[in-house]
Amino acid sequence: MVAAMVFSVAGYAVETEAERQARQAELDAACEAARQKKIIVAKAKHVEECMEKKQRPDRAACERFYVGYGERSGTQPPLFYDLPECVKAQEYRTSYRQ
Repeated sequence: MVAAMVFSVAGYAVETEAERQARQAELDAACEAARQKKIIVAKAKHVEECMEKKQRPDRAACERFYVGYGERSGTQPPLFYDLPECVKAQEYRTSYRQ
């Protein structure tokens, strides 16, 4: 009977962990979707500014220059992880540690 209880508790822990991972994946996806919306708008603004100021020879060159805008690059941290969706995902990620 004790063995059945141990297996039952272990099974519950695995199920809970699987549920937690699924929820974390949902929150992370919502965060990335919100970030990408902001990045697309900001990137377009920078490309237009690049074109207006003739910082590059043509639109394709401006777009190539800003292709990685918003993502981690060297010591530049990724942008927009301060959005509510990302804060919620991070809080959930660390909530089980408390």
